[in-house]
Amino acid sequence: MKNFRKYALFLPILFFGAFQCEKINLDEDPNLNFEPGEPVRVGPEDYNSTFSYYNTSPESPDGTMISYVKILTPQRNRYDDLSGELWVCNADLTNHRMIVELENFQVHNGVNTQWVDNKTIAYFDDGYINVVNLKGKEQVPAMQAESIGHAPYDEKILFSNISEETNYWTIYECDISNGEIAEIADASTFKGIVDHFSIVDYRKMTDWKIIHLIYSPDGSKIAMRIDIRPGGNKNPHLVTMNKDGGDIHFFGPKPMHFAWYDNESIMGHDNQINDRKTNDKSARRWTLDAEFIETLAGPGNHLAASSSRELIASESWYGKDPVVLKIFKKGETKQFWFDYVGDDITVWEMGNHVNPSFSRDGKRVYYHKNVGPRQSQAYMVVIPEIPSE
Repeated sequence: MKNFRKYALFLPILFFGAFQCEKINLDEDPNLNFEPGEPVRVGPEDYNSTFSYYNTSPESPDGTMISYVKILTPQRNRYDDLSGELWVCNADLTNHRMIVELENFQVHNGVNTQWVDNKTIAYFDDGYINVVNLKGKEQVPAMQAESIGHAPYDEKILFSNISEETNYWTIYECDISNGEIAEIADASTFKGIVDHFSIVDYRKMTDWKIIHLIYSPDGSKIAMRIDIRPGGNKNPHLVTMNKDGGDIHFFGPKPMHFAWYDNESIMGHDNQINDRKTNDKSARRWTLDAEFIETLAGPGNHLAASSSRELIASESWYGKDPVVLKIFKKGETKQFWFDYVGDDITVWEMGNHVNPSFSRDGKRVYYHKNVGPRQSQAYMVVIPEIPSE
């Protein structure tokens, strides 16, 4: 395992101090402004809009603000290069304000927006990770990357890029507070995956892609997707490791849209896991070695879980029409709330995936909803009371 290599970014860190905006009343519950169970548009009425990755909350850590992307370019195909703007608003959907213009992104996952702290946002646009304050002022120099992790931890973000020295996909961590970048691991760190699963048709190691980097809840571990096979048979694998490079676990072919359940287990949808359970796309939980622990919810696709893990949200499997978002109580296979959120063309062919996520307090779900052919907007719903059994 390689030692960390640190690179000091030389632009001074100028964190944003007092942002003059409408005062937010932290004592008032913004959810009281909305009817439980009724979907509410977050973004502008006349433009497409989007949030971020699945299970990545668009809320600031203190829950007082929401970030979203206003898309200015009409979308004709899934891989169109789009322009837009990064916006934030208060949690009660007042005081909308633009933060920065966006130049070149695709609709799938938007610009992977994520809050570093209550005054700082990271996003991925035109091949670079940018970090700005709420006035749009750059906090560290833009970082070239192939992908950005799902969410920060302790003012640090994960990303992958191809090393100029080795040509391997490499995992890096940037500490936004001081601008330092540390190299954590590269594709060669995981070469044992080939022997572990006796794979014969794997790509050469310089072509192994490392994406979907996710911190464990306590920040001590990293989960990732590694694409090791060619073409349509890439059969992406899930690998976890300690952030310091030890305790590597080769989970095997990944569950669909995985995330950490806690610091010792993984959740996702079971479409291919060899756990002696039917691969019926139910939301399940496993050990880091793919041993079944429990079923969390019914079948779905992009998985989101409340921070308490008492609620699960997910939507229909690929290709289904109509697309339905469902919210489950943990352990239940029948939803207690649902919404028809899209058609197969807009969601699957055009790449406007539903990508649900929960609010910080677990009282809302954020998601993408069709409002017309090829039209998808950022929505939210205050979760209704769970029916008694």
